[in-house]
Amino acid sequence: YQRRVRGVLVTEMISGCPIDKLPTSVSQEERDIIGSHLMELCLRELFEFNFMQTDPNYSNFFYDVETGMINLIDFGACREFPQKFVDEYLRVVNAAAERNEAVCLDGSIKLGFLTGEENPEMIKAHLQAIMTLGEPFSAPEHRSTHQGSINADEDCFDYGSQRVTKNIHGLIPTMLKHRLTPPPEETYTLHRKMAGTFLICSKLRSKFNCRGLFKGIYNTCQLKNSK
Repeated sequence: YQRRVRGVLVTEMISGCPIDKLPTSVSQEERDIIGSHLMELCLRELFEFNFMQTDPNYSNFFYDVETGMINLIDFGACREFPQKFVDEYLRVVNAAAERNEAVCLDGSIKLGFLTGEENPEMIKAHLQAIMTLGEPFSAPEHRSTHQGSINADEDCFDYGSQRVTKNIHGLIPTMLKHRLTPPPEETYTLHRKMAGTFLICSKLRSKFNCRGLFKGIYNTCQLKNSK
């Protein structure tokens, strides 16, 4: 950093290996922690910082086995999100976690996912997709598979045995057929990052309290917005 001057970009050498090439010595407990940290980062980037690195390529995350540190590289795909969008999106995600379809529908129209003129088939598929995506943040009894029952902590969501990806894929043909408006521009990069984080957690077969993680961030944001 001593040679940093205007017009010269100084980078830092980091240690570690890409997140998808972890050595076999990395225990499942460590993989659970890595997945938890990556999900926390994804949620905080959106809801707290309003600024996100939107490229979830595995090789953009390096894990240092010696220190337990996750290093991030390649910030060329960063973008900022408007506060109004973030607040409404947070309301929808929380509603999905609480299985409140009425709030999800209202928020979807306000965000621009729906026009309000869609046929019942489209609305049903859209709400099913939101409920499915909110499953990791919901209470165990609301999940399609009671994954928590196999863990000491019943609030843990098991990404290794999840059905979310498969269930969403089954809804895509209906939504493509009946959609009246394209999704909000902000969601193209946002959903790429969120889906990528989800896939990383699945690859790691991570198990952690995703609901508690989200609710902590939700409460922090609510407190900030009330001031």
